[in-house]
Amino acid sequence: MDLIKCTFDELPSAMQMHVLYCEKITVAEYQLAIWSNKDTLYYNNLPEKEVVRFISLIESDKKFINNRTMDSIYKKYGWAVYNEIHEAHSEYLKKGREKVAEQIAQEYFPIIEKTMKKPSIPYCDELLKAMSHLADKGHFKFKEWSTDQAYIYFMGYLLGSGKLEWEGRLS
Repeated sequence: MDLIKCTFDELPSAMQMHVLYCEKITVAEYQLAIWSNKDTLYYNNLPEKEVVRFISLIESDKKFINNRTMDSIYKKYGWAVYNEIHEAHSEYLKKGREKVAEQIAQEYFPIIEKTMKKPSIPYCDELLKAMSHLADKGHFKFKEWSTDQAYIYFMGYLLGSGKLEWEGRLS
């Protein structure tokens, strides 16, 4: 994560909008802003040691950050800093799950494609959505089904029949 020490006026305009209108932080209260998509942390008047601590919390693989730690941040720096750290941590975990999901999709996609060539089972739309973003490249084999419906169904069928194994990697 990139660290940039700056005043509010030196923030990129998108981050100024985020601070003022999304997080509803006044210019005088600005201490920390995190741009998760660009992996950048902007801060003002915070000790470098604390900023490094915040990064270690954000990049923690734990599902939940320690309540005592977050409570102490809330008491010392207020809601704005607490919330920025919490949201950045959630985004970090989400990116990790998306990376695992992409790996699983790459592994399962060829198996599903092979099975889809000869469907012998009726359509069912109660399965979870998965893999459709890999499938539709402007052409699709089954015109009566949408891409995500067909891939969801076949992935569910293969999981249920034991041809694919769910290993709990996205729990």
